[in-house]
Parts: sequence; C-alpha cells; structure tokens
Amino acid sequence: MVAAVRKILIFIVTVVAAVIAIVAIVLFTTTTENADVRTLLAQVPASADAFVIVPKAAAFDAKLRINPITRARMETVRDLPRTWMLGNAAVVAWKSGDQPHYLVRADLVRAFLIRSLGSNVFINGTGEPSLDSASVTQILDLASRLPAADAIVVQRESARGAYPPIARPAVTAIVITPTDINLTSVGRALARPAAPPSGAVPHSFPRGAILSAAFTEPPRIVADLNRLFGAKVSSLFDQGGAICVYDVDTRKLLPRPLAVIVLPKDPQRRAIVDSFRQAEAIGIRVRIAEIGDTIALSFDDSIEQYQKDAFDPAPTASQWSVRIDAPRLVPILNNLQQNLGLRIAAPRLYRSARDLAGWLGELEQAKTIEAADSVDLQRESLNVRISSK
Repeated sequence: MVAAVRKILIFIVTVVAAVIAIVAIVLFTTTTENADVRTLLAQVPASADAFVIVPKAAAFDAKLRINPITRARMETVRDLPRTWMLGNAAVVAWKSGDQPHYLVRADLVRAFLIRSLGSNVFINGTGEPSLDSASVTQILDLASRLPAADAIVVQRESARGAYPPIARPAVTAIVITPTDINLTSVGRALARPAAPPSGAVPHSFPRGAILSAAFTEPPRIVADLNRLFGAKVSSLFDQGGAICVYDVDTRKLLPRPLAVIVLPKDPQRRAIVDSFRQAEAIGIRVRIAEIGDTIALSFDDSIEQYQKDAFDPAPTASQWSVRIDAPRLVPILNNLQQNLGLRIAAPRLYRSARDLAGWLGELEQAKTIEAADSVDLQRESLNVRISSK
C-alpha cells in the first residue's frame, strides 16, 4: 500500500515537474526557429497576392498594444494566434477569400500548442507551391531600400488593396513606437521622374489647417475644385502649388472649402493670380496677399487666419506631400459622404472624401497624419507618419 502510494506521488510530481518545465519553456524562452526575410519569403504560398511578414510576433504584438492608435483595434481582433504560444516566432499572414491564414516558424514545443488553433495555422510550411525565385528576388530588392521594420507588408502585381497608392509590386515597412506609426513604402516607378522640391512646393504647412497638400503637378481631383469655388482655380496649379483647408461649409448644396491657395511668387503665377481679380466684377470675392516668396489667394477670409498662423516644416517630397489634422477632419468627411450635390458635381472629390473617411475611421486616436511621395528613375517611395500627439 505504501509503495503504491509512493509510486502515485512520484508519478504526480513527475507530471507536475514536466508541466512546469513546458510552461517555463513557453513563457521564458524564444523560438529557435526564427528566420530571416528571405527564408520566410521562400515559404509564402504563390496564391497569396498580399501578405505580411512579422519577424518577431510577440514583440510586434506588444508594440501594437502600447501605441494608443493601434491598441483599441487590437482588442477587437479575435482570430490571431495567442502571443504566449508564439514567443518571438516569425509569422507570415495572408488571406484566401475572407479567411486569414498564418504560417508560423516554431520549435517542437510551440508547434504542438499552435496546432490546436485550427486548420488556418501552418507550422514551418504550407505544403503549397511557394513564390517563384524571380518574385522573391524582386521583393527582396525593394525591401533592401527600406528601414529596419517591425513588420513588412507586400502587395504583389495582382493585389487590389488601395494602400499604398503606388505601383505594384510594393513593399511597406511598418515601425511602431509608443506614439507613432511609421509606414515606408517602395514600388516600381511608372511615372516620369518629377523635379526635386523647389519653389513649386511650399516647405511649411500652417498648424491651424485641417488639411494641407502641396504638389509639383496637380492631381486630377483638382479639376473638381472649380465647381466648388465657382472659378477655374485648377489653372493656378498647372506648375504645382499648395492648398490649405481651414474648414468646409457643408450647409450648402455644394460644400464650400474655406481655404488658402499658396503659389510661388514668379511673373507667370502673378499674371494668373491677377486675372482672378476680374472675378470680383461678377460677384466672386477674391483675397490676395504676397507673403515672403509666395502668393496666397482665397475666396473667403481664411487668408487672414493663414497670415496669423504658425507653421511647421512640410514633409520633403518630389511629387506631393500632405498633412491632416485627423480629429477635426473626420466629422467633416462624414458630412460630405451625405452630400448629394458633391456626389453629382464633383465625383472624384466625393470618392476621395469617402475613401479618406473610411481610412481615418480606423485611426480614431490619431492626431496628425503626414505623408510624402517621391519618385526617381528606378522607384517610387511613400512615407507616412501617423502620430497620436
């Protein structure tokens, strides 16, 4: 009897010790199967047109839960593998239809635990045909031009995602800090190289504006501004310039931007601006002021606020740059989505406002968003900084 009890106790102690050892391994050790980006790319299924690589899953998860912009979003995600199971294992994630899939590089202990998560989690391989060597080389070449990252997102040629708005394939490096999200994207250059930043692109943005944008060449959306301002303002941007929006009057059938247009002060621009003085004869109010090496123009009193405003450096860019005051802009964008006049008379602007509202809706804790786009003979690069302060 005593011998039997002793054997049972020894068995129990042995089991408990084994459990404690396993828990200690899971909680206090890192996986020995971590891999570099090249190794992970070689295991991505060829069917994945977009995917994300996280070299150290638990560390990335911790950063996402500290940053106030991403913390609330992480609390709503239910289909991610548990980080205590992953440790610092490398993870690749992609979607097939609406179903997320994960590839985890894990040791034997973690692999045993992770397999309990379901059929959408693969351990150290998917069994499917992987990316071809040419695609891997192309992605690695783009990734080599990016900073060290917490995660890398790849959009292949067939990817339909709206972000980043550059040519495919595109590779984006994500860096998370306690206050900021930094996104750096690189893709093939399809457009001709733009001139480097010059007098055509203002080097500072007013702090009081809800949105400021500068560009060397006007985007197509600028043509829609003609209907909103009641004048052909698009001609002002033929050689580039900036627009700083302080508010939008959404009470009208067609919403009216309360904005200042900023141009370099040269003879050609001065002549174009002077031609707008004639608009006053048909009841269009025009305010013009020369400020330093620029000419500012508005169709309301915004120019007075612009002249009194403080300024911050604009992001350096060779194509365009933008700064957004997210908390103030979101309510306006939500109102614009309900404006039938805007939808009919300025469809490009309406779609842009709708898409921007959807994007900003996921960034409720963001304070400012800055973006800058540059292009040279080989590549186009987009830098975005989302700040909570």
